[in-house]
Amino acid sequence: MEEHQKAKLIKRIMDAGPLPSLSALAVRVIKLAADDTSSAADLAHIIEKDPGLTTRLLRLVGSVFYSRPGRIGSVSQAVVLLGFKKVRIMALSLSLRDTFPMGNVHGMDYHYFWKASLYRALIAKEFAQLSHLRNVDSEEAFVAGLILEIGMPLLFETLPSNGMKKAFPGGNTPLEVGLAWERENLGIDHRELGSFLLRRWHFPDDVVEPQRFLGVSALQHDSPMIVKIVELARRATEIITGLSTDLYGLQNLAEKHLNLKKEDIGRILSDVFDKVEQLAEQLRIDLDSQADIMEVMENANKALARLSTSMEKSLQGLLDQGRGRSEAFGGALEEGEQRRKEILRNAFDAVAHEIRNPLLAIGGFATRLAADPRKQGRGREYARIIAEESRRLEGILREIMDYCREYRPVFDEEDLGSLVHTVLGELEPLFHEKDIKVELNFSEEVFPAWVDRDGICRVFKEILKSAVSMIGQGPGVIKIGPSEFSVDHTIYCGHPGHNSLKHRHINDSKH
Repeated sequence: MEEHQKAKLIKRIMDAGPLPSLSALAVRVIKLAADDTSSAADLAHIIEKDPGLTTRLLRLVGSVFYSRPGRIGSVSQAVVLLGFKKVRIMALSLSLRDTFPMGNVHGMDYHYFWKASLYRALIAKEFAQLSHLRNVDSEEAFVAGLILEIGMPLLFETLPSNGMKKAFPGGNTPLEVGLAWERENLGIDHRELGSFLLRRWHFPDDVVEPQRFLGVSALQHDSPMIVKIVELARRATEIITGLSTDLYGLQNLAEKHLNLKKEDIGRILSDVFDKVEQLAEQLRIDLDSQADIMEVMENANKALARLSTSMEKSLQGLLDQGRGRSEAFGGALEEGEQRRKEILRNAFDAVAHEIRNPLLAIGGFATRLAADPRKQGRGREYARIIAEESRRLEGILREIMDYCREYRPVFDEEDLGSLVHTVLGELEPLFHEKDIKVELNFSEEVFPAWVDRDGICRVFKEILKSAVSMIGQGPGVIKIGPSEFSVDHTIYCGHPGHNSLKHRHINDSKH
């Protein structure tokens, strides 16, 4: 549809009514943003004309989200303490929320709409603050995130029939799917309508700009930074609301476009659950962050199951392929086996890279939630289970990769007693879980040996795991001590069949 046709369609929508509009107070607050001569006193004077808005604003200022020492008793005091722009943004957010209802109306899920809007706003604000971008105001990022899909309820209210309203994809639907439905059935989408009306309501250009971009176009090199922030906040919100599980992809994009570290994303998503409920209360939005944590963890569990299945199928396929190629090589058996191993190593490396990174992303996020003392109840316990399962899959993948790689031992003189203590420390959680006690029956004297440190530690670990397996669920005791024997020959240490094996002549009675 041509731009002039869309403009005519928007005019018809507005003329047909009834189209929701902002309150007169909200419009006056917005206009202050565009007036460089306005003052904090002007803002306080406008807000104080609405007792209900004044009360909610002061409660919001005193909440954890905008915590300040001492009691704030007036809008003027709030403006002085927080600043003109911050109070203006809060007043605007409260007024905007009052424009639309809650609950489900035919195909429009207002509960989901406001929940997603609030998470998106908070995450956008955190992204702007943490990325230290001088040209992006965190409060404007908050509002841009809050109103990003504001055209959706506006468009829904203009639908001509109940049949269209029931079919409207205004619930927990991927954004691209909803926009496509709107363009096909209505000739316009809610982003276009929202952008037009926000400009008509005199919203700042920086706040309206993200309406024009979606997906790849929002992350182009020359896209405005606030557009990138809001788009990434939208994708992060899809992870919270269950529309996406691509946490690793989000981490990569945030690192590329905002210079945020991967662990920053996990912290932001974890912290947002603590901030969202109090802010939701002030905006009169019904929200249960514990239920949202459970949903995120449920989706993480499903993602882990998919990764586990993918890993199993990929590894089995590679093994079958390796056996087939080994037979096809023919010629010298040793040469064919060597080529088969090289192909397997390269293939396994590719599979591990594809699986391990999203696995680490899920595991890291779950570990952070499980370790956060502010998270209580089933959500935290579920996060602990997900974290443990992630570590288990990581261990399996690591063992497979170790098996496939060519092992090159590095020999040096090591204290076997010290190595035993190192391995026992790594296995301490396993001993605790199985209620198994370990008794060390050797002194603190040094037990020197010429060994490959990594290889001998792996041997110790497997022996101890085998002992734990034989004991089963405890209680039980594992005793570790030296044995006396006398040798007078060459001891070989390393990987069987490896050309780089080294040896040392030993003649002693205690090894």
